[in-house]
Amino acid sequence: MLLSSASLASVSLQPIYAHEASNWPLETFAANGLFRQIAHYQNRHPEAVVISGGHYDLASLASQLPTDRALQHTDNGWVLHYPLVIAPDASLTIADTRLYLEGHHGGCLINRGTLTIHNASLASNGDNGSGFIHGWGGSHIRIEHSTLSDLGRKDYRAHGLTLARHRYQGNGPGATLQIDDSRLTHLYRGISTETGSELQARRVQIRDTREQGMVLGGSNSQLDTVIITNAHGHGLRLEGRGATRIFDLTSQANRGSGVLMEDYRGPLSVDRLASTDNREYGLQIKGGKADASARLAQLTLQHNGSDGLRVDSPIVITVSAAHIDDNGRYAVSLDGQQAPVSARLQQLTLYHNALAALHTRGQGAVDIEQASLRHNSQRGHYLAGNLRGREFDLLPRLVSGQPLRIDFTDSPATALPASPR
Repeated sequence: MLLSSASLASVSLQPIYAHEASNWPLETFAANGLFRQIAHYQNRHPEAVVISGGHYDLASLASQLPTDRALQHTDNGWVLHYPLVIAPDASLTIADTRLYLEGHHGGCLINRGTLTIHNASLASNGDNGSGFIHGWGGSHIRIEHSTLSDLGRKDYRAHGLTLARHRYQGNGPGATLQIDDSRLTHLYRGISTETGSELQARRVQIRDTREQGMVLGGSNSQLDTVIITNAHGHGLRLEGRGATRIFDLTSQANRGSGVLMEDYRGPLSVDRLASTDNREYGLQIKGGKADASARLAQLTLQHNGSDGLRVDSPIVITVSAAHIDDNGRYAVSLDGQQAPVSARLQQLTLYHNALAALHTRGQGAVDIEQASLRHNSQRGHYLAGNLRGREFDLLPRLVSGQPLRIDFTDSPATALPASPR
């Protein structure tokens, strides 16, 4: 049983059973094939290393294990061959060293207590058998001045660096992750969070992920100076009920969208986003509820394969100081077919987008002020969709810089001066 005693610090090898009530910290991963990997290497009933109470580093941990088959010291650092569970009253520090998680043997870190990674390098196999780091509800992970490489696989909650609260934990506290001045390279997914988790990421680089760069689901998150490049999917994905504060995010050259916000519920505040050279959208906002809001300032959405900004969501969008240029379709596309769209756009440059500067369909309203437009269409249109037939009327007022409110539907659109503030 993977249980711990708060009154006694110990390190032990404990058997892993399939019965969820005693094995829940590992049950999720065992169902994903971890048992098979463990059994192949251990050649007996699967066991995990469990730290119950106390504080350990890798050397003190190894000194209390009966065999080096679980944790082995080499000329290049350490190799973990067994799953390692940190109990709620225990802590592990990995500092000034290298740790290789031998995923093909079952090596992974399951945190229920406190895990600190400082000035260290953690790596794994870089394939669908890779080791991973997972934090359960109530746990704390602190990573600083470190590099994580080749962790994670496509299996549920084993994507690389993940936070989640197990159903057996009820409504207890979520997991927390603080990561500072660190690099994540070639993980299956850079960082994943689930409902109730908290994330603070500062000066973090995520590149070459085998799936999405970062997926924040229902968490409270703060991102400060984060760079995501060359993800196989979206750079950053936001979903679920949470609160997100972003300052200085670069999402570049990803195979999906730079940023995707899907069925997100809660406030989003962005100051300084550069989303460029992505295969799909620069920033896509879809689904969600009308009680959510997004305040976006200082945007650079350029050279994306589709629209710079795509909105088909009922949440209230405010955009100020944005350069949305040279995108493969529209600079801004507002789609109110599923639910009315509401957007306020201020201080925009919409230059040389392939189809048009502004595209609308369905129903909604957009307030525009201080917009500069240059088209890159052979037909010379600035407006498209259900505004195209009104371009002659709307364009002089758009380029005048004065506030303009446009209510649009798939029936003829109307434009009114903005109401006094």
